[in-house]
Amino acid sequence: MSEAVQNEKKRKHRKEKKERKEKDKKEKKEKKHKVSSGEGVDVQFNESLTPFLGMFPGVTVPEDATFQAYKHKDTKYAIHGETERMEFDGTNDPDEDLYYVGLYDPATGSVELMHAPIINTSRTIKAQKKRQIVDKKQINVQNRLQRNALGEAFGTKKAKKAIDDLERNQIDAEKLESYTDSIVDNIKALTSSLPTADDVAKQQSEDRPIPPCKEDAATADEIYPLFGLLGASEYKAIRIPASILREKNVEKRVQHFPVKTSSYINTRVGRIANEEQLPKLKLLYYAALLIGFYENRRVSNKRMLISKLNHPPEILVDGLIERFGESKAGRVGKEIEHSFTVTPKNEDKLLCYLFATCLRIDEYTVEIPVLASELSIRPMKVQELFKALGCKIKLCTAGQKEALGLSSAEAANYKMAALSLPFKLPEIARRKRASTRR
Repeated sequence: MSEAVQNEKKRKHRKEKKERKEKDKKEKKEKKHKVSSGEGVDVQFNESLTPFLGMFPGVTVPEDATFQAYKHKDTKYAIHGETERMEFDGTNDPDEDLYYVGLYDPATGSVELMHAPIINTSRTIKAQKKRQIVDKKQINVQNRLQRNALGEAFGTKKAKKAIDDLERNQIDAEKLESYTDSIVDNIKALTSSLPTADDVAKQQSEDRPIPPCKEDAATADEIYPLFGLLGASEYKAIRIPASILREKNVEKRVQHFPVKTSSYINTRVGRIANEEQLPKLKLLYYAALLIGFYENRRVSNKRMLISKLNHPPEILVDGLIERFGESKAGRVGKEIEHSFTVTPKNEDKLLCYLFATCLRIDEYTVEIPVLASELSIRPMKVQELFKALGCKIKLCTAGQKEALGLSSAEAANYKMAALSLPFKLPEIARRKRASTRR
């Protein structure tokens, strides 16, 4: 017989076997069958209710055994059961699953057939299983010792060095058992001083350069409370004479302000028209005080600062130094009150207090270019600080463009900082450790 004929017979045999399997599967999936008596029989293929016929050769399954079924691809199933002393595992053979369980309903006189795969199971004694694991570990240890002995006898210098390093670094678990309690106690002692997640969150909140805020505020005014920006006694110390309202000249209105040439302050002071707006006028005075302090942040003497700020009430200057100043090293006694410095971190804090004040003045929508120009700061820096306050940065709207008298080209890059509800502070980015090249 030629090789071509043999190959053809093999191919034909494989084809017939495949056709038989497909025919068997098709017969299993038939939804309706007829019994010899002529009564109707429903065949169910509900996978969630599939019963199993378990084969336990030579084993009596205890009543307290519990089993869990698992479904593989197609019609492949597996079960796992346990008792206190034993484990049972089994799988089915899809080619042999030609059995059904019949459920007879006497009320209707019908029989419901449910496909029931046969599960061939085997048992394992748990104690013996653990012993097998221990034996396997011991075999692995013996194999390693034998390999090391061969390496020591016939290996190269490099191989011998690797074996020595491995033995030197090997941890003897049995010897460590007597030290377990001591190790645990040492770990507890060393980790007891570590900060909790709440402590870390609190520390991060304190590290933010922003005024005290209320994250669950119901109104915009509650987000950064007025008396978080300055004390009640400081606010009371800001006295605005009523004659200012009768004065039409803006330059004369700001004669007693800490700064007199601020475009931001002067523009808004000129809009104050009646006594109902006196609270806003007080806020403008405090904003002017913060702008003046920022412009004179290199002044390190209290008396000189008071003079630079047009002699405001001393309690206001004390509040500025307390919030944003740090005593110079080596100063003692009364010199501490009169000699201080403003660190870069406190500069950001000062600007955040100023911007939060500006948000209250401008109804929680502030023009970033105006403040950037006023303080001679890069607009990007101003945006970052407003974001730290929880503001959203957006381009001005068509209505704002018209109200501000901007051209289309100017409005294309004119950014606004808006504070709104719901209020959410940004996540503090973790600094990545700088990589060093060797």
